[in-house]
Amino acid sequence: PRAMSPLWLSLSVLCGLVRSQIDPNYTVNLTLYHVNPANYSGIKNMNTADANGDAFFDLQSRMSPLICANKSMHHWPGQCSNPEVIAKDLAITRVLVQVDSRYGPYGRCNICTDGIVPFSNPPQSCKDGTYHCVCGGWRSPAPCNGSVGHEDIYDIFGYKPRKGSSKFSFYLYNLVNRLKGSWYSTTEEGEGKYWQLVSEEEKVDAGCQIEALDASLHALSPNCFDGCPQPHNRTSECVVDCAYKAMLGDDAGQKVTRFEGLTGEEITNLWVGAFDSCVVNSTATDGN
Repeated sequence: PRAMSPLWLSLSVLCGLVRSQIDPNYTVNLTLYHVNPANYSGIKNMNTADANGDAFFDLQSRMSPLICANKSMHHWPGQCSNPEVIAKDLAITRVLVQVDSRYGPYGRCNICTDGIVPFSNPPQSCKDGTYHCVCGGWRSPAPCNGSVGHEDIYDIFGYKPRKGSSKFSFYLYNLVNRLKGSWYSTTEEGEGKYWQLVSEEEKVDAGCQIEALDASLHALSPNCFDGCPQPHNRTSECVVDCAYKAMLGDDAGQKVTRFEGLTGEEITNLWVGAFDSCVVNSTATDGN
């Protein structure tokens, strides 16, 4: 067979790159955050969030140990087994991503556990530790396409609790009602055409961020925390209550609160400020 000349090969590669570029008419840059075990990098087949969305993901998980310990309480799928919540070596990463803003269906991207893709139906086999995304409804999942998935978290969690609902239902609603925020999914199929990682800007130990945020919350309501038998045990019900009351008002576990406590912007600023305080190496690295 006839060999390609170096010039022809270079032109072919260049044309391939041009075809794979994100349409400049729809290109936007997003600063996003991601929580996952520290040994992972990049955002391929993963979920990310804007600052409000990741603050919500992180803060709502504070009540998970109490909810998951009570088998009679409602749990949403994966709440009590998600490695991005329960792993011991979690990290939070801030990334700059270029995306095509013609968003598609949001993909629930999770780490394979027990050889099964989470939320797949029928169950799909996978290699433990690898990331996979599933789109579609909870009862009728479907493969994701290459477009960047987007979800307004209020559309998912913004159900106003009824009178007599658990305090955790009120905490959740009051939190999402203040923060709003967006979640995103970036699949392997869409890399280069619908999204591109520009840089992985900073990565911090989630434990450091949690401690910094705890200090801010304690400063907002020292009497409440000091009144707990174990003021620094963040899995105790007393400390969880104090954290949500500090952010959302003293009655946040009993009714919808709109003006008590902090605004959504103030809550997000506390969360981002805790992240920034843990940044050790802020040297940006080029994404692939």
